[in-house]
Amino acid sequence: MLDTLDIARKAWRVTIAGDGGHCPCCTRWGKVYARNINETMCRSLVWLTKARANEHGWVDVPETAPRWLVRSNQLPTLRWWNLVERIPSKNPDAKHSGLWRPTDLGRSFAMCNAAVPKTAYTYKGEVEYMSDDTVVITDCFGKKFSYIEVMNG
Repeated sequence: MLDTLDIARKAWRVTIAGDGGHCPCCTRWGKVYARNINETMCRSLVWLTKARANEHGWVDVPETAPRWLVRSNQLPTLRWWNLVERIPSKNPDAKHSGLWRPTDLGRSFAMCNAAVPKTAYTYKGEVEYMSDDTVVITDCFGKKFSYIEVMNG
């Protein structure tokens, strides 16, 4: 038999999977967003794959990346596909270290040797599930980021 909390959790999952809504307990907005891998993300991955790294393969993105990459802020989204990784900051005043590297899958994807799911479905910035449709990196070029597409999910 379901208790009240289980019923509320199931109702919330239905709400966020649909058009989204405000939580009746905390009033926070919630929605599962669909995010397609796009050209800017792929350009960021290619740059990272080719960038001069330290002896452990890490690249200081804020210090060495071109302005378009830093301003786009698309590199962090590639973690949803397990294409990049970042070292956590050791400085308590800094949110992130700025050191990034491609994963093995990221290098393979950048070199056209692997496919990844086309769409990541996220809730509160974390992946809930991935699409069954896959893409290779060349499929992603010519398709610009669309805010409307993300918001309409």
